[in-house]
Amino acid sequence: MMMHIEQINEPVKVRADFQGGRIRPLRFKRQGREHVVKTVNACWETREGRRTLHYFSVTIESGDVCQLYFNNEELVWWLDSIMMS
Repeated sequence: MMMHIEQINEPVKVRADFQGGRIRPLRFKRQGREHVVKTVNACWETREGRRTLHYFSVTIESGDVCQLYFNNEELVWWLDSIMMS
């Protein structure tokens, strides 16, 4: 099966749980369409100066795998890429 990765790099609206010092994205909206997160596959952090970027690899209801990140300094979520099957 061929996988295609599309670089997106755009801000998106995300509904997430922030509990016990952990972040879990639940759904996000892009281009007027809401996508439900079915599985969080992995999460990691990177630092850029004072800013921490919280990355998430998630599988959405279509089966596509999206990479989201949360910028803790600007309090903005970004859709980094989508891997489509």
